[in-house]
Amino acid sequence: MRVVDPGSSPPRWELYAGMPCWIELVTTDPEHAREFYAGLFGWTYEIHRDRQAGDHVIAFRDGFPVASIRTATRGPSEWRLFLATADITAAVTRADRHGATVTVPTTHVSGVGAKVVLNGPSDAEFGLLQPQSSWQFDVGLPGTLMWAELVTIKAQTADLFFQELFGYTSEQFGAENRSDYSVWYLGDESVLARVSMLRDHITTETRPHWLLYLGVEPDTGTDELVRRAVSLGGRVRVDPYDSQLGRVSVLRDPAGARFAVVDPTQAPGDHGSAANYDPYGD
Repeated sequence: MRVVDPGSSPPRWELYAGMPCWIELVTTDPEHAREFYAGLFGWTYEIHRDRQAGDHVIAFRDGFPVASIRTATRGPSEWRLFLATADITAAVTRADRHGATVTVPTTHVSGVGAKVVLNGPSDAEFGLLQPQSSWQFDVGLPGTLMWAELVTIKAQTADLFFQELFGYTSEQFGAENRSDYSVWYLGDESVLARVSMLRDHITTETRPHWLLYLGVEPDTGTDELVRRAVSLGGRVRVDPYDSQLGRVSVLRDPAGARFAVVDPTQAPGDHGSAANYDPYGD
């Protein structure tokens, strides 16, 4: 595994190529989105204006960057996951060789780095990020990224593509056509999961997607956070339930972007993933 070097001030953990290193909300209603997530997680914002890359908003929690928000120029509102790379040009070339196509060309985001969005052969978009020297990204805490799952019908294709791209190893759980769930690792560390869509719930409008899990403050709890989300204009896709990850619920924000919330302090045992309980559409 190749270590991504973001500069002379290293992050609090070693960042390997293929690790989640940024999340971005692309939304049809950025102003409402900022209000929603500020009310839900206490996020604050800085607006960056760039003639070339366009305006973007960096979200912070307790002073640390956790996400960015952009106006959607096409398609529905959705959350994007970015994976780290030491050389974005070489990574794009390698991804292209294995069947991916660029959907948003490489741009530079001040304070974050060079990023590009691709559509993989499993038909789900994902991002690559080459962090700049000032890069920071808080994870594993309330109001930040806790976990991510790629939900797709092309499960084996996704496994092979990302293994070729980043050298992931995997461990599979469940049985095909039921709860086919594969966890991807870099060394001994689990970094992502891939979920095979339940065929009984697939329709012509079903789209592969990433399900991002954001942390819940234990003093608040998942159930109360869900009630807060509804009061702020969100919708419940999957009611709160206990999972191996913790107490989970799947929501949509006011513009329709799907995401999950999880309280990892409430993790009683193996009850599956949120994606297995989500019928994918409205």
